[in-house]
Amino acid sequence: MNVFVVPASPKTGQATIQSLLDHPSQPQVTGVYRDLGRIPAKFKDHPRFRAIKGDVADVSSLKFAGADAIVSITPPQYSESKPITRAREMAANVKFAISRVGCSVKRLVYVSSIGAHLEHGTGEIRTNYEAEQALIGAAPEVVFIRCAYFMENWAAVLKTANNDPPHFSSVLCPIDYAIPMVSVKDVGRTCAKEALTAGTPMRQNPYIFNLYGPESYSTKDVHRAVEDIIYNRNKYSYNKDNDDKVELRLVKDEQLKDFFAQLYQSPAAQLFVEMTRSLLPGGIVAGDMREGHLLQRGSETLREVIRAILKK
Repeated sequence: MNVFVVPASPKTGQATIQSLLDHPSQPQVTGVYRDLGRIPAKFKDHPRFRAIKGDVADVSSLKFAGADAIVSITPPQYSESKPITRAREMAANVKFAISRVGCSVKRLVYVSSIGAHLEHGTGEIRTNYEAEQALIGAAPEVVFIRCAYFMENWAAVLKTANNDPPHFSSVLCPIDYAIPMVSVKDVGRTCAKEALTAGTPMRQNPYIFNLYGPESYSTKDVHRAVEDIIYNRNKYSYNKDNDDKVELRLVKDEQLKDFFAQLYQSPAAQLFVEMTRSLLPGGIVAGDMREGHLLQRGSETLREVIRAILKK
């Protein structure tokens, strides 16, 4: 079997490639890169991996000949002036490129997000809604993996955890409000598993399920994990003398616009504000995360991911 990953550069793409190369069935893996200079060294010399040039923004560059299954990802749209429209165009390009190779592609697996079935009110998640709509019918079998909040998203705010004074910010409020989270590694494993079962019966087509980690987590869980890892504490060894060594700065609703304006350009900043509000208590996605969806779970914990983040 030959599985194409397009684009291959995002973290989810890299995790999928690694899981495919580690799989005992030993599939061939093709990574599609806009820039061939971005191929990770660990993949370059692998006998079952090859890289080809292609850009999801340019349909003429996408060549899927020989693919049995395709794992597709919407790349980050942080600098795009019309990210929602662009996401749909990129997905449509993938669909058209699949149609050009006839019936060789049996299955398309798309890395989506919880809330992607909602057309409005979800901010940046709308890129996944638009992509899903464009990809329906792209291959004989279509799988949408709607991922929970990525644990690795904490990396952006944990850069200050070793500062003086040590601190980090969180938009996940209140402090004990827990939401489903999942690691990129588990996303990669799941994408690989779904791609490698191409040709087997599915419950429905498209087959859609949510992907969560082993449990839900809150800002309090993140705070405790950060302090435990930095100060080599056992997760159960708390006392009044060793708590709160890393300051937690909660970003309240009225502060969201300024907070995201420091991280992203417009309109990405506004989309992240809307997405955050949709995930918080009372939000349109928050009320929908635990009801009426097929669910798979990964195994990697938040502490494992935070430990890896803080080691970098």
